[in-house]
Amino acid sequence: MSEIIAQVYRTMDETGRTQGILFLDEFNCASESLRPIMLQLLQDKSFGPHAIPDRWMLVLAGNPTEYNRAASDLDPVTADRLRLLHIQPDYPAWRAYAKAHGIHPVVLSYLDNQRDHFYLCRRDEDGSALVTARGWEDLSLMMTCLETQGQPLSLALTAQYIQAGDAARSFFGYYTQYASIVSSGILEQVLNRSPKGLAAIKAMSFQRSWSLVSALLRRVQTLAEDTAGLDGTASAVYQELSAISGRLAEDPSLASGLGSALADAANRTGDRPARKFLLDCSMQDVNAPGGWDLVKSQFQSRVRGPRMQAYRKTAKALANMLDVCRKGLQGQPHLEFLFNGLADSPAILQVIACGDFPEFRELFRDVSFDPEAKARSLDGLLGDRKEAQ
Repeated sequence: MSEIIAQVYRTMDETGRTQGILFLDEFNCASESLRPIMLQLLQDKSFGPHAIPDRWMLVLAGNPTEYNRAASDLDPVTADRLRLLHIQPDYPAWRAYAKAHGIHPVVLSYLDNQRDHFYLCRRDEDGSALVTARGWEDLSLMMTCLETQGQPLSLALTAQYIQAGDAARSFFGYYTQYASIVSSGILEQVLNRSPKGLAAIKAMSFQRSWSLVSALLRRVQTLAEDTAGLDGTASAVYQELSAISGRLAEDPSLASGLGSALADAANRTGDRPARKFLLDCSMQDVNAPGGWDLVKSQFQSRVRGPRMQAYRKTAKALANMLDVCRKGLQGQPHLEFLFNGLADSPAILQVIACGDFPEFRELFRDVSFDPEAKARSLDGLLGDRKEAQ
């Protein structure tokens, strides 16, 4: 504790800040011998002779005893020296966090319909059952990794994260339905605007349609993220080549050292594919006459061309999906989940902002209760995304 308080003073010296928060976690796991010291800390904001500076707030956190066997309930003497806040699981609050952290759409669609499985902490005849927000997020990361490698999720693996038998079995059944849709070929039919895809959606059960929308969101999200990656690489390369072009315009004799300039540019960029492209160019015969034209040609064929091809592929898939889903799921709550999933993805919004997507605005009107007011916020959202490029 003395070192922690010393760090507060070092932080003040280094930053010039005179106020802040000292946060101590799991404070109710302190042993019996430390409790008098904790009381002094709470009452006097000091640890022995080491005082917490004025204008610094002391914040402590701890889990209830049912979550942590090493924790103890607060005795009245301790509780009397605290402003005590009891934090409860809040799915809507976590949903906003999940939106910003790319939680797998299957997890979100499942929890949207099974909120009682979001947080569980109980003891029954089978032992303890524990399901937390952290478990759902870790499971989401594992699902994404498995999909990248073409591997399925198993019930045994699900139960490692969702540590309640009923919730794990329920989610795995939901995931199995999702996996069967992915392997059925219907996603390709929808993304290609096939009449078979539309017919299949119209014949699909209400519950199965949730898995379909989740699978479509995941597929389009992957396409959009790949496109965004290529776009970032193109921007990084273009920035370096523009700087080199400016120097060549001022001093054409620098063309004889173009290879070294490209190697230096590669070392400056943090984008790995951009670095590889610039290094590859630097090792070609670019110091000879016509070397700069060779670099520009390579940029068009190896960087800008694939980026535009990926954008066109993603844009076409997105437009087709919106058209088919609006027709096949008309009047269904799945459309609102679809719209929110699209609007929550920075990569998808980037693709939408780059082109004309009347289907997206039509879907927006389908699910909006106040189209005029919401349309202004939508225009601002897409406008901000377009300016960011």
